[in-house]
Amino acid sequence: MFSRSLVLTLAALFFAALPTAASAEQRTASATGIANVQGADAYVEVFVQVPEGQSARQAAEAALADQGALPQQPPGPGGPGFTGLVWDALPVAQNYNPFGEPVPAESPLGATQAAWSRVPGSDFEFMYGGPTSRCPSIVRECPGPQVLDRRNDVGWLPLPPNTLGVTWSTIGGWDEADMALSTRVPWNTGCTNIGGSFDVQTVLLHENGHVAGLGHASSPSSVMYPSYLGARCSVGALDQQAIRALYPQG
Repeated sequence: MFSRSLVLTLAALFFAALPTAASAEQRTASATGIANVQGADAYVEVFVQVPEGQSARQAAEAALADQGALPQQPPGPGGPGFTGLVWDALPVAQNYNPFGEPVPAESPLGATQAAWSRVPGSDFEFMYGGPTSRCPSIVRECPGPQVLDRRNDVGWLPLPPNTLGVTWSTIGGWDEADMALSTRVPWNTGCTNIGGSFDVQTVLLHENGHVAGLGHASSPSSVMYPSYLGARCSVGALDQQAIRALYPQG
């Protein structure tokens, strides 16, 4: 159990470090927290659009509350930190459920898997496990109780208002990571900037960094920066440095 003083301290640290939005049109923030699934600790990351009239703190606070997660400490200076998830078995097999997809996302997902798998000096690797009809079982919005099923699934769900995406990953016991994107917000494809929408590959690239075990970065040059800064579909130097540190080759 978390003590009240610890929760309040972490909350104060986290929200003090939330970044400002990328633009007036698409203000966003990413928040991280800790929750519990079947007795195991889980890392929860939410990507939110900040509504007009709200602060990043208010939007993030609401998104974390929707997930039943307690805020985690903010990122350290520079490159991505680590969530506590380190995969014991590689490659990480990830499946995709296309049900309800507003844009085709199987190919963009595969591109992000390749980007994280090809970092020189790192042994980390994704593997596409094929399509699935499963709901990503540890995402809270799936029907029924949250379940650890040892599958790493990506799908689409009507997430709470203003939540664009969420990734749940275990940080104790067996390794598992599930992700959902929202069917309630506008998306585009092609790794391009289109006003009023979000590039799905860019968001998947960021979320798959969390699946690999990376936390947020305080540097805007990292794809793990906790705000959407426009289409970006390759990992940067800080991201490569972090994934090498977590999964050194050899």
